[in-house]
Amino acid sequence: MKRCHVQAYAKINLSLRVLGKRADGYHELDTYFLQVDLADDLFFETTARSGLELSCNWNSVPLDDTNLCARAYHLIANAIGKRPGARLHLEKKIPLGAGMGGGSSDAAVTLIVLNNLFNAGLSDETLFELAQQLGSDVPFFLCGGLCHGTGRGEVLTPLAQLPDLYALIITPDIVLATASVYQNLKIGLTTTGENTIFADLNYDLKKFYERHPLGQNDLEGWVLQQYPVLAQIKQKLLECGAWGASMTGSGSAVFGLFSAMETAQNARRAFQDEHAAFIARPVKWGMKEINESFDVEVFVG
Repeated sequence: MKRCHVQAYAKINLSLRVLGKRADGYHELDTYFLQVDLADDLFFETTARSGLELSCNWNSVPLDDTNLCARAYHLIANAIGKRPGARLHLEKKIPLGAGMGGGSSDAAVTLIVLNNLFNAGLSDETLFELAQQLGSDVPFFLCGGLCHGTGRGEVLTPLAQLPDLYALIITPDIVLATASVYQNLKIGLTTTGENTIFADLNYDLKKFYERHPLGQNDLEGWVLQQYPVLAQIKQKLLECGAWGASMTGSGSAVFGLFSAMETAQNARRAFQDEHAAFIARPVKWGMKEINESFDVEVFVG
């Protein structure tokens, strides 16, 4: 028997443009993903029984085949033509329905780890193909770090240098379904054209936010109308010293960007009595880093 513990990190969208509806029913996106060091803990263990046993510390997380980790297991099993036994316990810390990619990150880590635990020998290209079947954000977590995403978000261009910043992430007690947010998106009301954040400003994040202190997320319109508290959080982050603030993904998490930990900590104190608040740093944790640090404990079950 073998077991291991691997973390799965969250993401924020530094910007997110919706350029239109695609023929396949998805939306054409132009976004910048940044991985941050708020993480779920995933505990894997091989078992003598066939199939996957899944558990979680949060009752709200489904443990059936709708769970992305369960779907990742089935994709690996189908690819290798057998159903090895595995047990996975999720210790969730990334909020649900917040636009931070917790489920997608867990699924990406599950693909990587099971490929190792089962000695499946699937190539990086195959894992990326499987990740695309799981969701538009999942391929990003195979790369990690900072990436420009186009297409559904799955066409990725990694950017080598992580920005030096502190992200104060505020997660109010609001759970949003991504599908509902997109269904209520008014494409005609969004700004046309490609994302300006890095390409037009020489990859200078602070320069972009000097021009757009409230960020550039086309999904915010309907969400902020429905939940005015999110707009209030954005404004308060700027008043507390953030040089930029935005909703991430389809929400409901809102982040503020700071240059100094002390300023971010002071801002956190202004929120912590009302909302959950985390200070996060950029991190690079994808397939390469996980494989290089992969450590398995062998035991007698």
